[in-house]
Amino acid sequence: MLHHLPRGGRAAFSFCQGWIRTLALLACAMLATGCATQKPRPARAYTPPTVASGESIFGPSVLTPEQELEALGRNRTTPAMLRRAWLELQLRHPQSALDAAAEVLFGSSKPSTSDAAIARYLRAEAYAQQGMPERGRYDLEQALALAVDPMVVRRLQAIAPTPAEAPPAMDAGIAILPRATWSARAPNRGNMDAMGKVTRVTIHHSAILLRDDRQSACSAQLQVIQRDHMGERGYGDIGYHFLIDPSGRIWQGRDLRWQGAHAKGEHNVGNIGICLLGNFMPGKDGQKPNKEQLQAMERLVVHLLGRFGLQGDDLFCHSHFRNTECPGPLVEPVVARLQRTLQQRSPRVAAAE
Repeated sequence: MLHHLPRGGRAAFSFCQGWIRTLALLACAMLATGCATQKPRPARAYTPPTVASGESIFGPSVLTPEQELEALGRNRTTPAMLRRAWLELQLRHPQSALDAAAEVLFGSSKPSTSDAAIARYLRAEAYAQQGMPERGRYDLEQALALAVDPMVVRRLQAIAPTPAEAPPAMDAGIAILPRATWSARAPNRGNMDAMGKVTRVTIHHSAILLRDDRQSACSAQLQVIQRDHMGERGYGDIGYHFLIDPSGRIWQGRDLRWQGAHAKGEHNVGNIGICLLGNFMPGKDGQKPNKEQLQAMERLVVHLLGRFGLQGDDLFCHSHFRNTECPGPLVEPVVARLQRTLQQRSPRVAAAE
């Protein structure tokens, strides 16, 4: 092309080409400098959940569970505590998850229905991780009844247990005065665990002097015990499943569907609690158990062992589990004799006729 241009034109054309090359080199240099000095974008900042929903509690995070727990720090809002419980479950820390969920359920502020459903689900999952799914059965039932969030409902339906069968009624030969007879307060079922498999029966005494065997006096005594257990000790109900007064009347305490609160901690698991009303200690502040009271205790024990397929070795005094004189030196020998009698029978104790 250049040979068609006049001499001046060719010179001008070469000059322009030179400037174009120079400008191109400068542009590349500027681009290279800009790329070299450009800073990387900062990582997306973590924001704790502000509402409790299936997505915010169970959804993915920009952080690892460990990092997110650290980022949550001292945040004690309900969404943060529920998220904390979920993260602890991912790290296989079920007790920490239970603690976080309990703070939502039983803290100073009453949770909303939706928040309670998530907390109950998390408790059930934590018990399952501990190898005790039956302890979370009530939490699952409550979560199913309360949940409305679609993601929470789907999770619950995937693990929903079959309904627990109610225990069979007592035999007609064992007369039990129902809770209505002593005007029992309604239990706080959210503060109780399902009984699960029954493995033992334990005898207690109330440690309160009671020589008045009138039904009204005994009924009042049960109300005193329940107020103490629920008010002062924070139990979900009266701690014993059955109570026997000085005249031999057997009263219904806590429903057998629920684990008792009478032997402390893990000793309550699968343990039916029977309390004899009275203080069976030697001396002026104590009293001897009545014959009718001891006979009623033996009938009830034999019936319960037979009903649940237990043996004489499954009968205990409270003192077997902790350093206490309960059920009192005047009752312990009676329980020991009953235990020996039952041990001499066949391996399986027949139910009382």
